[in-house]
Amino acid sequence: MSNFRSLGDLSTAFLLSRQTHALKTTVQRSATEVSSGRTANLSQVLRGDYRALAAIERRLGIAGAEKVILAEAEGFAAVAQAALGAVQAQADTVSGALLSVPHAPTAPTLDRSGRITRQAFEALVGALNKTSADRSVFAGAATDATALAAVDVMMADIEALVAAETTAAGVASVVAAWFDTPGGGFETLGYTGSATPLAPMRLGGGEVADLPLTAADPGLREMMKGFAMGALLAGPTLGGDVDARLALSRTAAETVLNAKSRVIDLQAGIGAVEATIETARTRASAEGAALELARNGLIGVDPYDAATRLEAAQTQLETLFALTARVSRLSLVDFLR
Repeated sequence: MSNFRSLGDLSTAFLLSRQTHALKTTVQRSATEVSSGRTANLSQVLRGDYRALAAIERRLGIAGAEKVILAEAEGFAAVAQAALGAVQAQADTVSGALLSVPHAPTAPTLDRSGRITRQAFEALVGALNKTSADRSVFAGAATDATALAAVDVMMADIEALVAAETTAAGVASVVAAWFDTPGGGFETLGYTGSATPLAPMRLGGGEVADLPLTAADPGLREMMKGFAMGALLAGPTLGGDVDARLALSRTAAETVLNAKSRVIDLQAGIGAVEATIETARTRASAEGAALELARNGLIGVDPYDAATRLEAAQTQLETLFALTARVSRLSLVDFLR
């Protein structure tokens, strides 16, 4: 004989099923609120008026974009500052090597100072060719290009130009002209970036990070000029004239030492930009926190209340499951006992 279910059985099963669905929905909604800290029923909480929430969400989106810009600007400035610090460190190495040459030097002593300076020049170029987020830091608007050519390329051109010079003053004059003359060797061969400086970075709140510094800056050119003079000591320049080479080493050291104060000024300028970025970051963090509080005031839920509702709904659901299982096993014999 086939099983038969009465209308009472069917209505009871339907009622239990509906209650189960309702409790499952409550559990799911409460779990979402506990994990997110926000109401799962925006329309009811906001009474259908989403304007205030939309305004807050829009401003939070802008704040998020500003955070990305701030992080980029902060990284850019940090790389620039570190690069100038490396330049200063190499300047100390070069000036020490050149000034340590005795008044009655030997050719090997001068050669050694020249090699040290050449290596330092390569380190300097490496520092000024640094990138931040795949953007060249000292190449101006040409952020996809390197700022400086290789030392071998620059020194080969300089060595060819000074080959005919027989005095330290003559060599120093040629090197100075190569770096300082508009449209000269440095601008056409040495500096491979853009003559247009990097555009200011807008940080939000009316604040701007302006980092127009390039490897073509006069202070950095002066530093490289001294390095180039010192590096010539490692080559055939001035032949075997030890006195002339000594005079060139002294001129190179003086040039490097004079340039150090100019690089310090550049570092101070970047430091001021870093302070501006930090101020903007503090402002953005405060604004973001205030917006989050405002949003939570509109759509936030009390985590304790949400957890209590979740626990209560889970308990009710477990009880309903147990009741459903008991009802499904109920028979006439069980009922009559």
